[in-house]
Amino acid sequence: MSADFPPGEAPTGVLRGYPRVQALVAVYTFSNFGSAVAMLAFTYVSYVITGSLMAAVIIAAVSALPALVLMRPATSITLRFDLRWACGWLAMLKAALFILVGVLLDLGYLSFWLLFVTSLLNGILGAFIFPAWNDFVREIAPGGRVAALDSALMSFSAIAGIFGVIVGGLMLDAWGPGSLFLLNGFSYVLYAIPFALFSAVRAAPVGTGRGSMGEALQIIRDTQALRSFVIIAVMVQLVAWPLLNLLPQISTDIGTNAIIFSLLLSSVYAGMALVAPILSIREKRYSHWHIAMVALIILMIATGLIALAPMVSAGARLILLMIVLVPLGMALNMTSVLTSAAVQTGAPRERVPGVLALYSALITVVAPVGALVITGIADASNVWVAVLVETVGIGALLLYLSSPRVRGHIVAALADRHHVVLHHARYGSVARTLPGDMTPVGRHGADHVALDGPPGA
Repeated sequence: MSADFPPGEAPTGVLRGYPRVQALVAVYTFSNFGSAVAMLAFTYVSYVITGSLMAAVIIAAVSALPALVLMRPATSITLRFDLRWACGWLAMLKAALFILVGVLLDLGYLSFWLLFVTSLLNGILGAFIFPAWNDFVREIAPGGRVAALDSALMSFSAIAGIFGVIVGGLMLDAWGPGSLFLLNGFSYVLYAIPFALFSAVRAAPVGTGRGSMGEALQIIRDTQALRSFVIIAVMVQLVAWPLLNLLPQISTDIGTNAIIFSLLLSSVYAGMALVAPILSIREKRYSHWHIAMVALIILMIATGLIALAPMVSAGARLILLMIVLVPLGMALNMTSVLTSAAVQTGAPRERVPGVLALYSALITVVAPVGALVITGIADASNVWVAVLVETVGIGALLLYLSSPRVRGHIVAALADRHHVVLHHARYGSVARTLPGDMTPVGRHGADHVALDGPPGA
């Protein structure tokens, strides 16, 4: 399913002439900026106070998992209440949570358990906000152009998140972790205001196109190509993405200044932002299978170079890593874009929402497992051994993709599906991987392309 705006029309065109929608997009963008700022406290600070990468992974994972349990009750709320007040009051609860934690941190109450409980409560509130927000966007999208509005939200959020990563490092060094949470809390106060500008909004009943998780699992199990794509996606989560969880220790090996971590992370996301323009140019000459293979080769080489970083001085190491992390971020995001698009196109059209919901839930569970394994290796030995293990894992994934059977599946699934791949690359992939709030699983009755939705709501 392609986007619901004509080719050549910028998704921002959906905002023209609709001041209330413009206000909503503006404060939503600032909310994602605040979430990216606060993320540094959840990841970098948790590592610094515990000395354990695993602790930082656990804090991040506990924010994502509530969505798996609360998805159904959260969806039912959208049918019982005015969506304006559901979104607004839940946002105010988030604001109160982060402001309270910011005050506690400023008073000196800094501990692993404070960050753990904050992350858990943040995940619970996020699980309830997510379906209400999606239904609200669907109802207020000008002209019914839901995908266009969703794309505008994700595009602005991606930019805000990248700036938030850098600003967060500066704030952490200047004013401490409490300032990061206070800024995020203030951003949610602003986020709640524009909902009052709209008249009453009720969620429209949706059909049963999603189906049950059991039906989606049966489809994946019985469809060989689709099963291969899901296996590839799981392998990428297990062997490639955990590298981002190693960045706090890699940065502290260079220096204790938090801006070092911000620079490393921003280099990764700068590379991720290159995926859409690269795909627009390269897919005219090469198949998506060739692009995926090249991306994984780049990913393996970049990871191998990071493993060799201790051989250079600390000053030169920062420059080397910033250079290497740009193509690594590009390659990492490229593999995610192509596997997400392959899963979507490999499912029967009428079952796409259910299959993608199960796929999203699976990734939500698998991602922290891979991170725990890799960070466990880093804690037990050192971070460079863990990076080397990832390099070997990526090599094994390359061998799997080199088989004629897997190649045939990918080529067949993505043939003549350029609009699907580019939509994932332009409007979904970067936003989903930015370090704002963890994206809850699934999206009830969503557009098939933009299923994962914006992460900071």
